Amino acid sequence: MFTDPITVTYDGTAYSLPRTGSGKLSSYYRTADGTLGLGVNGSIGRDGMRSAVIKLQRRMPDPTPAEVFDPYREIINAFSLGYQFDTTRAGLSDIPLLRTALLALVDSTFQGRLINGEK
Repeated sequence: MFTDPITVTYDGTAYSLPRTGSGKLSSYYRTADGTLGLGVNGSIGRDGMRSAVIKLQRRMPDPTPAEVFDPYREIINAFSLGYQFDTTRAGLSDIPLLRTALLALVDSTFQGRLINGEK
């Protein structure tokens, strides 16, 4: 488990996210008002492969007029990173290199292509 609370900087502002739940291989963190949440979920395969998914999400009220949609509906935007590594057969020096390469790929142009439905 990570230290509690986790600090996340969103749009230039630091937010404190205390742990709000945990399981055997997972932890959940959320701001007091519930607008920012972070989940860390892990798994261990039978072959020693480990994986972890880190997901940061933001909840916002739906700005659509109530007569069009349910007024209690919330919009959730999220960004996730997934890690897979095999500590039994390989070194971990490749993981930071893959992370750097992927984060460089997911720039604003690539993000725009995803949002517009390109696969």
